[in-house]
Amino acid sequence: MLAAIGGVSLKHWYNAPEFFWRAGRALQQARGDALCLHASVFPHNGLYFSYSVWQDIEAMLTFSQSGPHRRVLQVTTRLASTYRFCHFSCIAVPSQEQALRIWSERGLAAK
Repeated sequence: MLAAIGGVSLKHWYNAPEFFWRAGRALQQARGDALCLHASVFPHNGLYFSYSVWQDIEAMLTFSQSGPHRRVLQVTTRLASTYRFCHFSCIAVPSQEQALRIWSERGLAAK
């Protein structure tokens, strides 16, 4: 299994409606994928996070490069001032707290 977690900080408060609409569509996309074992979005310490766990890397890559998720990535630099992500292997679905800990230790700025 492969877990992926990313956190963003919005550039302006008025970006929130568009960001949340797009993130909600990507969340629906992930939850509708049979190879997605977990998908959630949540706020933490002033950032907005997406967190998903996939059966394998191919499933995660297919998701990340298609549909609503691809479209939200295309506008992230316009809407967000900070974006860090992390992916890691796992043998079970990690708790949100475990994923946040790994993200804070290993998260990388997106290019």
